[in-house]
Amino acid sequence: MTNREDQPYAYIKHQLPGRVRLKIPQKRGDFGYFDRIAELFADCRGITQLQLNPPAASVLICHVTGTDFLNIVEFAQTNGLFTVIEQPEEETFSIPHLPIPKLTSKGLNRIEESLMDFSQGRLDGRSLLILILIGLSARQITKGHILGPASTLLWYAFSLLKEENEKMFDLDSLTDSDT
Repeated sequence: MTNREDQPYAYIKHQLPGRVRLKIPQKRGDFGYFDRIAELFADCRGITQLQLNPPAASVLICHVTGTDFLNIVEFAQTNGLFTVIEQPEEETFSIPHLPIPKLTSKGLNRIEESLMDFSQGRLDGRSLLILILIGLSARQITKGHILGPASTLLWYAFSLLKEENEKMFDLDSLTDSDT
C-alpha cells in the first residue's frame, strides 16, 4: 500500500450519473501506470467500463448508477493508484501587448513545445511541416498536377530539409576546422 502523499493526484474533469472522467496530469504518457489502473480496476465492483487515455492523462469510468463513486475513489486510494483532489484552477489566458510578429512567434513557440511534448521529442514543427508538404505534393501527383503544385510543394519541403541539415551538421564549421 502506498502512502497517500506519494500517490499522484487526480481531479474530476466532468461527471454525470454513472460516468466520471478523471485527469491525472502527473502520469501523462505513462502507459505502464495506466495499465496498472486497468489491471486493478478489473477487480473493483461497480465499474462497468473503463477507458484509459495515457497521452491525455485521462481515465473515463462508467459505473453502475446506484454505485457510490466514493467507493471507487476509496478503492483507488487503498490500492495506491491516485488521490482525488479539487480541480486546480485553470490558467486564464491573456494576450500581452506585443507587436503582431512577436505574438505570432510566441504562439508558434507554444505550438512547437506542445508538439514536442506530445510526440515525446520525436517531432518538431519543421519536421511536421516537411511531412505535410510532402503529403500535399503526393496528393497533387495523384491528381496529375506534377509540374505545378506538386513540384513546388516538394521544392519547399526539400528547402526546409536542406536548411535543417545545414544547421544540424554546421557544414561551414566542419570545413573551417579541417584546414
